Amino acid sequence: MADDTVKILLIEDEDAHMEAVKRAFQPYADTMYLTCAGTIREAMRLLGESIPHLVIADWLLPDGKGTDIVSRDKDGAEFPVILMTSHGNEQIAVDAMKAGVLDYVVKSPSVFADLPRIAERALREWELLAENKRTQEALRVSEAYLADTQRLSHTGSWAWDPIRSKILYWSEELFRILGFDPQQGLPTPDQVLERIHPEDLDKVKHARMLPEKVDFDFEARIVLPDGTIKHLHALAHPVLNPDGDLVEVIACVVDITDRKRAEEALRVSEERFRAVFESARDTILMKDHLFRYTHVNPAGERKLGLPVSEIIGRTAEDLFDKEAASYIRDVDKRVLQGEVVEGEYVRQVRGVPMAFSEVKVPLRNDAGAIIGICGIFRDVTDRKNMGQVRTMPVSEHYPSPAMRKALQEARYASATDSIVLLQGESGSGKDYLARWIHDQSKRSGGPYFAVNCAAIPKELAESELFGHEAGAFTGASGRKRGLVELAEGGTLLLNEIGELPLSLQSKLLTFLDTKSFLRVGGDKSIHINARLLAATHRDLEAEVREGRFMAPLLYRLNVFTIQVPRLRDRIGDIPVLAEEILSALGTELQLTQIPTIHLAQMNKLMRYSWPGNVRELRNVLERSLMLACGDRLDIVLPVESQYSDEWEHTIRFIPGRSLQDVTDEVTHSLCEYVLRRSGGSRQETAHLLDISRTALYRHMKRLRITSDNETGD
Repeated sequence: MADDTVKILLIEDEDAHMEAVKRAFQPYADTMYLTCAGTIREAMRLLGESIPHLVIADWLLPDGKGTDIVSRDKDGAEFPVILMTSHGNEQIAVDAMKAGVLDYVVKSPSVFADLPRIAERALREWELLAENKRTQEALRVSEAYLADTQRLSHTGSWAWDPIRSKILYWSEELFRILGFDPQQGLPTPDQVLERIHPEDLDKVKHARMLPEKVDFDFEARIVLPDGTIKHLHALAHPVLNPDGDLVEVIACVVDITDRKRAEEALRVSEERFRAVFESARDTILMKDHLFRYTHVNPAGERKLGLPVSEIIGRTAEDLFDKEAASYIRDVDKRVLQGEVVEGEYVRQVRGVPMAFSEVKVPLRNDAGAIIGICGIFRDVTDRKNMGQVRTMPVSEHYPSPAMRKALQEARYASATDSIVLLQGESGSGKDYLARWIHDQSKRSGGPYFAVNCAAIPKELAESELFGHEAGAFTGASGRKRGLVELAEGGTLLLNEIGELPLSLQSKLLTFLDTKSFLRVGGDKSIHINARLLAATHRDLEAEVREGRFMAPLLYRLNVFTIQVPRLRDRIGDIPVLAEEILSALGTELQLTQIPTIHLAQMNKLMRYSWPGNVRELRNVLERSLMLACGDRLDIVLPVESQYSDEWEHTIRFIPGRSLQDVTDEVTHSLCEYVLRRSGGSRQETAHLLDISRTALYRHMKRLRITSDNETGD
């Protein structure tokens, strides 16, 4: 059977009638295929297998009526039905049509013979009905879409006959926009004009006649009965006859009240922003996603010393030195990833170092996508007291080899951005050396923070270092930035790192590996660009063996280790140290004159063993300075057993040092110690060392050992 063959189902229980119908369709076998059923039940089975194009059914059947086959759902038959009956009856015809039958015929030989043509007519009629139904449904959907579109877009439409001054069409949405009741019918033109704002009435009267006979649009206001004012945007199109006369106007009206309110709110907001932007004393800069400056306020122009025309469109690389621009670009990339970055930095502005407290936040569009960067910069140069730069003498100013070596290593450390571990006894100056490394590094413009891990309560240590969110624990009423976050762009010294609890050591290790962390009670990872320095007086390897320090953290910290020598191992540095400390104390105590240390007092300082190292030396000098009379400084040392019979010196193995270098270091330290113990007497020193005076002189000359007291020679 071809795909275009018409399938017809015949339901007839009388054999003679069935045969008559079959004979009638026999000549049409190529185009019409007839299937027969004797009962409703059998017909339903066939319908379940295949839906025919047409059904011809007898009125009365053994198990029902022919109309039972018409429809299986409330939406009507899925196929046309022709009903046959042996006895013509008006009531039967009415019932058949109500049931959805397409045609009704009375059985007769002539009707049987004409059934193929009746079937063709029924199929054509059914197709026309179906097409009409589809058209009506499409129209209904289209009108529904139009109504929904107008409702959602606040757009109404109407048609106007200018000749008869009559409204021809008025959409449902237009009733709502203009405040008319649809139940009361179409409004009159005069009723519409009554709602036009008096100031816009002449414009509307002129526009509705379209004198130029071209498309026209305008804005006008209406006043509703309750006094509400709406803003409307109307677009009108003229319809002309063949002679060019205006016969109809088709128009749509858009309610733009919300847009007008938003525009007004935006205008007010922009005015406020502009007022703040232009009057702010802080520098405000904005960039796009390509890191180009897009907005600069007048304060920024003054600070940079450039007109806005020479800033807009440029990048940090065009305005700052290479290192500063590199860091700015790194921060900007993080901001474009959604971070808020805060910190204090020193920038070279027109060749002058200036300190700024900075905060950078991402700029987002209405959809929440990040489109740029906003930075606010406050000049805190006066607060930072930039005139007082902390300095330290270069290594040549310290005569002791141990300190010269430590300073040389510090120079190497300052040239890199690696982790540095400072080891040495308490009070030996580890924190001072850490600050010196920061001041000499490329991060010197950033903040410097130092924290003594031993002084932080264990329960607060994590919050102090990494900060916390509001409600993270009892008493956490607001968000707090930790020292790690505050050190953004700068350096953080963890002094006495060996005292950190193991639980915090693990979090610190994670931060060192990822440069990110979570605040206490937070769920957002925070990325920080800060350098870490660590210091300790403990033997961390021994602490690892005792289980008090994590081995992985030690391996991570032990990138570059500097051994800070004890003061008793660098006695020769005391004159230089004393001068530095007295100068600093004089500034702190606001002294107009600083007493000098005479030779005898200096020898007294150099003979002391200094168990408290440089910290103890500072305390002794400060106490002596407070008690000084005139220009003479009397040194009062703590009471101690003058000298111990024990002497010790720590040697660090460094690849590249020869055995002679190590021997010379030990000899230098031992000779200095015995010279101090003997009060500078070379004869006594030689005796204690069990060498000749000539040998002692030779060692002192070769190793540049000096003695300011030569009594006993």
